Amino acid sequence: MIFRLADLRRAAKITRRHGAIATLAAAVILSFAAVGIIGTIDLRRNETRAASQIRATAVGRAEAILDRQQRGLDQLALIAATAPDTAIQQFLDRLPMLAPGIRGAAVSDPTGLVQLRSTHGPDDTVLYALGADAAKEAAAQPHAAMLVTQPLHGADDATALVGLARPWLGTDGGLAGIVFVAIDRTAFAGLDMVRDNGAPLFGGADEAGTKWAALGGFPLMLRDKPAVARFHVPHGAWPLIGAGIIGLTAVLGLLALLIRQLNGARREAERQVIGARELREKLAATAAVADRTDELNRTKSQFFAQVTHELRTPLNAILGFSETICQEMFGPIANARYLEYAGLIHDAGAHLLSLINDLLDNARIEAGKMEIAPIRVSAPALARSALDLVELLAEERDIALSTSGLVNCPDLNIDPRAMKQVLVNLLSNAIKYTPMGGRIDLRFAARDDGGATIEITDTGIGMSAEDLRVVFEPFGRGGGVEARRQQGTGLGLSLARSLARLHGGDLVVASRLDFGTTATIILPSSAVFGATEAMAPKAPAQAA
Repeated sequence: MIFRLADLRRAAKITRRHGAIATLAAAVILSFAAVGIIGTIDLRRNETRAASQIRATAVGRAEAILDRQQRGLDQLALIAATAPDTAIQQFLDRLPMLAPGIRGAAVSDPTGLVQLRSTHGPDDTVLYALGADAAKEAAAQPHAAMLVTQPLHGADDATALVGLARPWLGTDGGLAGIVFVAIDRTAFAGLDMVRDNGAPLFGGADEAGTKWAALGGFPLMLRDKPAVARFHVPHGAWPLIGAGIIGLTAVLGLLALLIRQLNGARREAERQVIGARELREKLAATAAVADRTDELNRTKSQFFAQVTHELRTPLNAILGFSETICQEMFGPIANARYLEYAGLIHDAGAHLLSLINDLLDNARIEAGKMEIAPIRVSAPALARSALDLVELLAEERDIALSTSGLVNCPDLNIDPRAMKQVLVNLLSNAIKYTPMGGRIDLRFAARDDGGATIEITDTGIGMSAEDLRVVFEPFGRGGGVEARRQQGTGLGLSLARSLARLHGGDLVVASRLDFGTTATIILPSSAVFGATEAMAPKAPAQAA
């Protein structure tokens, strides 16, 4: 224990010492940084002020030179438009002596063809090229006070020449001619000029950070290289710099440890990213399998729909012919056994047609082709249309049918054929699985949320919890012995729930073995006429 306490004290002492060193190093670094920043700010401020003054002087000087050149061009254009050729020639010969840098002058027609030129100056080839370039610029800007041509080199002179041109207009408002002077770099001695598009006037590529100062009203700009900020170290700061370097070394050591930890965290993050990518790939593969399964299910449903549709045509013929025989429409049948057989054929065909219709409806729902057309239907009319089809079957089994809530239930906004099929399926199931002498109640009621419910309660054999888990599956039936004795495909409840969901509602079943069953159709407010959200006719939908 004593050894451990000594170790702890030593560790605490070393920690305090290292903390003091780190604090001192940080203070030295901050002091050095502050001195350097203050010196740099002062130097930068002075350099910026000096650069601004130099820039302002250069801009004023460039504008004065361009103004002098423009006045000369204006005077030459006036003389060329009004004076005789001798006066023009005299002014052309005198113009190079009026301003430095002018190597020659000329007058051309609107196409750039030189008509008159100064006696001394560049050769004709250069002047003609400058005139042609000036004509292109004048055609695009006939009202410009000054135009600038591309640089050219004389045949016997390596100096680049640039044309400053001035177009003038005739009395008809069209371009009458062009005057221009050929200048070299000495025209802007000490100034670096560029065109308005940033291209150098006398060659030379731009350097990084180059800016341009606009010259008011002229098609040229002044190239300005900003002053480069320099780091200034005041006298007596070198000891602080040395201390700062030592402290910086210590800080870099701490940073190295931190970077090592960060690299470990980065590697862990990369592993997590790889795991997430593999998980996404597995999910994508699973989704592809699910899509394939859905496609196979749709193909199966389309096949069912086509086959059942083809079976209904001959079945209708069988039903019609058997009914004709039973009614002896073409004369009496001598043997009563034939009548009995015809009746059995008709009953079997009717049962088979009912099964085929269920299969066809189920296939259409799975394929998303079942449509509903909601209209206003009263609760008594809906109940009557369903009871008319099952009352005879209930009387044969001595089962009492009762209704309630018809008066207080609001009118419904439903597809009458689809909802009638739902009620007939539920009532038929209730009658089949209710013993002789039982009772079935059909109840309509309004809901607090604006919807409605339709309940069918029987006193039948009921279902177990295991049966309730499968009864809504297509072809699913309860496992009871009595249920197995009844005819049916197991599609009734599945179709009923799908049709209820097409209306935006649902079908739920509550049951206890030997205590009866209650099937409840839940309709939303959109399926009740006059509700705030009336249900519009739906596009083909697939029930879950």
